[in-house]
Amino acid sequence: MSMWTRRGLLTAGTAAGAVALIGAGSPPRRRERLDVVTGENGFSAPATAAAGAVTFRIRTTSARTGIVGIARLRRGIGEAAFRRHLRDVFEKKSSDDVIQASKDLMVDAELFGGAMAVPASQSSFTAWLPPGPYLVLEYKDFEGPYRGRDPLPGAEYVSPLLVRAADDAGAGCPRPSATVTAVDTSRGPRFVLEGRLRRDRPLRYVNAMRGQVDELAVYPLTDDSVSEADIQTFFQDTSQTPRPFDLAAQLGTPPLSPGRSTVIEMPLEQGRYALTSWVASMKDAQHLSSHGQVLIVTVP
Repeated sequence: MSMWTRRGLLTAGTAAGAVALIGAGSPPRRRERLDVVTGENGFSAPATAAAGAVTFRIRTTSARTGIVGIARLRRGIGEAAFRRHLRDVFEKKSSDDVIQASKDLMVDAELFGGAMAVPASQSSFTAWLPPGPYLVLEYKDFEGPYRGRDPLPGAEYVSPLLVRAADDAGAGCPRPSATVTAVDTSRGPRFVLEGRLRRDRPLRYVNAMRGQVDELAVYPLTDDSVSEADIQTFFQDTSQTPRPFDLAAQLGTPPLSPGRSTVIEMPLEQGRYALTSWVASMKDAQHLSSHGQVLIVTVP
């Protein structure tokens, strides 16, 4: 989620959801697929879903939209407060204010990730959703005039989703070919890859960082000379040109709360891709990728 700064361990419950996300067991019913269409002329999202592994297919008709996510407000938190704090994450200028806005957002809601889509293609994600009320939202609406539609406060694309209890255990998810895990290390935040990304298979993303939301922003690399060090340097000063990748080609998932996981399906082609994060560090408000959370992978 570009311009996020302007803009624990898995719990037992999350671990149970992760089992479903990797497709364990015999699904007694067909997996539910729900369509979300976002664009400058409107936002269409489902109003209800059955609990369990829910797949959302994301399409965008504009480059000013296309980062769709799921959030669940915590008890006692109103939607207006959530909207305000999400805007603050992008709009606040000082490091202290950005960190405070990020803390406020983590208090407000549990973030279940989502998918980043580009026009003329489709992305999807599958999240394990217990019964209850959720919000489906367009993150770019909160990022200001340089990225999104820049609607007035309160007019952002946010749609209620009621997840109802299911009559059976539900279906599993597509089986991923690889898992990318966001972790803390002695050298700073990093991505760890298990398996291999493939064009015809989904990817599982896990946020295993403590007290830190994180995303997975994926970019195709057209210059074979670009290195992980080059990308880290870019995130330390994003005004520099030329850029190591095309910002408009962004795929992946918007932020997940710590301990959450999601399965994403992206329109990948053969070639090299950069795995990055624009999310602000809770320590200094700098992009996590500026601290080394960068991984280059090759899709065969």
